[in-house]
Amino acid sequence: MDKKIIEIRKLLAKIPVEIEKIQKQLKIEEEKVAQNKKELLQVDLSIKEIEAEIAELKSKINQYKIQQLSTRKNEEYQALSHQIDNAIQKISDLEDEALDLLEKKEGISKTYKEADIQLHHLAVEVKKKIETLSAQKDNLEKTLSQLFEERKAYISHLEPSTLQIYQRIAASKPGSAITPVIDETCGGCHMRMTKQAYLKVKASDALVFCEYCGRILYFSE
Repeated sequence: MDKKIIEIRKLLAKIPVEIEKIQKQLKIEEEKVAQNKKELLQVDLSIKEIEAEIAELKSKINQYKIQQLSTRKNEEYQALSHQIDNAIQKISDLEDEALDLLEKKEGISKTYKEADIQLHHLAVEVKKKIETLSAQKDNLEKTLSQLFEERKAYISHLEPSTLQIYQRIAASKPGSAITPVIDETCGGCHMRMTKQAYLKVKASDALVFCEYCGRILYFSE
């Protein structure tokens, strides 16, 4: 009974570890999607900034052309023409940069959509796993509670001296203080017993201890 209690406790200890593990996996995927979204927003912002700069340059070009119409000095006219050419070249460079960003945006957008779909599927899977693990936890706790009640009832029928002996052995060999005899060997340390000890265990009229490991032995048919 104690062995089963120990096994259940071990299983219960593993459940929160498993839940934490799958939650971490979900968090990693959430962070990936969030990063993709952040990159997408940053690219959109950069494209808008370029569009705004292009619009401003076009406005300046129109102003330079209007100034050219009103000037009578050749030097001023040529200077304005130079500024117009520079602005046109700058617009061309910005448009190339915007095209590169649009290509980058397309790639990030594709990655983001795929990652978002995967995240949705993973979130559903994680939810189901946690629900399953939580249900297992509830069942194990119920079983453990029943075992404690059974153990309490069983102990109440033991002699105090017998219980003391058992507790002393169980302290050093938790879960295996009592072990069956299998083919005339101790089920705990697997050492072969003497014929006399074997017959004594088979008679079941007194506590018999393994002379090698000290466990309490019982006969298993």
